[in-house]
Amino acid sequence: MKQISFPLFALCMLAACNTATTTAGNAKDTTAAAASNTSVTYAYTPAYSADFSIGDPKYAQTVLDIWKDYDNNTLDNHKDAFADSIAFDLSDGSTIKGPRDTVMNSIKAYRNSFPTSVSAVEVVVSLKPKDKDETWVCVWGKEVDTRKDNKMDSVYLNENWMFNKDGKIAYVSQFKAQVPKK
Repeated sequence: MKQISFPLFALCMLAACNTATTTAGNAKDTTAAAASNTSVTYAYTPAYSADFSIGDPKYAQTVLDIWKDYDNNTLDNHKDAFADSIAFDLSDGSTIKGPRDTVMNSIKAYRNSFPTSVSAVEVVVSLKPKDKDETWVCVWGKEVDTRKDNKMDSVYLNENWMFNKDGKIAYVSQFKAQVPKK
């Protein structure tokens, strides 16, 4: 699944940053842009087609609820949002995968290593690939964790959450960057 993470990340970036609006004043420009996209040849063949639509916002709401549960250290609140088997590709390069309870226990143990965690969301978008029976939620934000020695770590996060055909979270990929010190 790691192979789809970067192309999906790039697609999410394009979807979030390239929101075209059609009005009488710019309809011609939008039509010209759409027509030019039909003749684009990519240097690589994406694992997913470029044919996405905006997905159901309830999936984005679920992801943000889980982010809030992480901050509040109450992850069991949305345990039922996860599939029976889950895979997490974490930002440190490690992977956690297996039965829901095992994976959730690992995440909860990690969260318990911080007395507090506070998140802020910059962007969230739900995307539906037209050729697959799944939905992706891409979320960008910032997380500030306080360690037990009272030192704080701040990171920017990008996470891509895949909901399977049953509407359950089956896969998450996470990327992070350290927030520059001022």
